[in-house]
Amino acid sequence: MKPSGEFEKRLKNPLFTSRIISIIIDEAHCLTDWGEFRPEYKELRRLRYVLPMSIPVMIASATLTKDSLTNALQLLHMHPSRLVTIRRTTDRPNIKIGVKKIKYALNSYADLAFLIPPGWKDGDPLPPKFLIFFDDIQDAINAAQYLRRRLPPGMQDKIKWFNANMTTTYKDAEVTHFVLGETLGLATTESFGMGMDVPDIKLVIQWRATCKLPTLWQRFGRAARDKKLTGTSILFAEKEFFDDERAAKASRKMQRQ
Repeated sequence: MKPSGEFEKRLKNPLFTSRIISIIIDEAHCLTDWGEFRPEYKELRRLRYVLPMSIPVMIASATLTKDSLTNALQLLHMHPSRLVTIRRTTDRPNIKIGVKKIKYALNSYADLAFLIPPGWKDGDPLPPKFLIFFDDIQDAINAAQYLRRRLPPGMQDKIKWFNANMTTTYKDAEVTHFVLGETLGLATTESFGMGMDVPDIKLVIQWRATCKLPTLWQRFGRAARDKKLTGTSILFAEKEFFDDERAAKASRKMQRQ
């Protein structure tokens, strides 16, 4: 939705507009959560000004919080009194969820060493197909380079980094390599998560507690899209978020007083 954009030109065609029966917006949490990252989402508010009010609007999301829903309704000029809400469970019983404390220096990424066991070589059983989510592009690159150094020569390109700065052609090719199993794992930012439906990802990791809970849930949901498989999703969080670390810090403070 842009002034003088291609869609606006189509709206001037009566044949096109006469065939519009509804507006469906999937991943509706992005309307507000991604407003800064993808400002084009906010342009969808113009739909109500260019299409008849008789055309119904449906929004869908697995992680639409109460606040996000309120903001989305306001953005799209959807009146609550004319709203029908359908709620379905988002439970994914085939995904095991865990939280681990980051033990080593954050910039060492040594807590991720388990992904590539020491001495792993071509011909050994493959590590589980994995995704590691980061909220910083350089973090993703550095972590991927660390894991690459654990692979034998000639195999180091089996781990890639993936972010919004890459061309669409490159990203499409890397997704294909990942789907086919030619890539062992990806260190990625949010640019991989939405809309990706790779069925056999066995392990998803969120590196650091730096994202909102709905975003974490979306990322964890990339695991085991094939319901016949069991996947694991793990949050690696900084020490300061754990009760024992907070208690130890408080104890040290008391001893100094």
